[in-house]
Amino acid sequence: MVFCRMDCGLQESKTDLFWSDSHCHLNLPEFDADLPLVLERAEAAGVRRILVPGIDLATSELAMKMAEDNEAIFFACGIHPNSSADFSPRLIDRLRELAAHSKCLAIGEIGLDTYRDYCPLERQIESLEMQLALAVEMELPVLLHCRRAFEQLFPLIRAAMERAEGKLTGVFHAFDESTEELQQVLEAGFLIGLGGAITYKSGRRNAVVREVPLDRILLETDAPYLTPIPFRGARNEPSHIPLIGKQVAELKQCSIEDVERSVHENMMRLFPCLMG
Repeated sequence: MVFCRMDCGLQESKTDLFWSDSHCHLNLPEFDADLPLVLERAEAAGVRRILVPGIDLATSELAMKMAEDNEAIFFACGIHPNSSADFSPRLIDRLRELAAHSKCLAIGEIGLDTYRDYCPLERQIESLEMQLALAVEMELPVLLHCRRAFEQLFPLIRAAMERAEGKLTGVFHAFDESTEELQQVLEAGFLIGLGGAITYKSGRRNAVVREVPLDRILLETDAPYLTPIPFRGARNEPSHIPLIGKQVAELKQCSIEDVERSVHENMMRLFPCLMG
């Protein structure tokens, strides 16, 4: 399933390959001092599209403003599970307005998180379910956050898909689950977001990368977090996407050109408005 608005206003050749960062928090304070330079480095690295998600209403609105000011930037709007303590149904009205913007590609970052005790799980679930319904209403995919919560999250996603008669799709961002859980996600039709963590030593992560089909992968930095080796410890940024792509190619024993082509096609399939 793909979602597309025809008023995106960009003209891009269907044969023009480029890297995209499918999840990058340029709307956080870590980028306040040098955002133009960050974007210049991304362009120099061949990263020409950057999807900036919201984690609360303020960052969603800032992401929209950044998308309006920068051709390379698109945005998603949503309330992160760790920001859900003050969630209320009235926020949905404002998110709906943001989601109607021509450069809004998804609802996110939304999901569940039991790793940190920032918000009761019940509140996270309430926020998630209302935003899943909004995604179906607006015909937008979702950017899903899942941290130590797969057993709680995945049944909610399946239930939402059933209510929507299958009209719900998206990406499991920063996927860090087992190969068994990977198969469940793939069977549900979702894409897998891979980031800098796949460059860290982890047999489990390596197994996931080897098993996930190329046509189901998106690349992301999750910047400023999860910086890939050899830059781990420094701030992450979109220019590191080719490093992540190189690691995928090595683990899957294919060419980096194959990775770039497949990931580009996956991005365009899920977010056709990136092509214009």
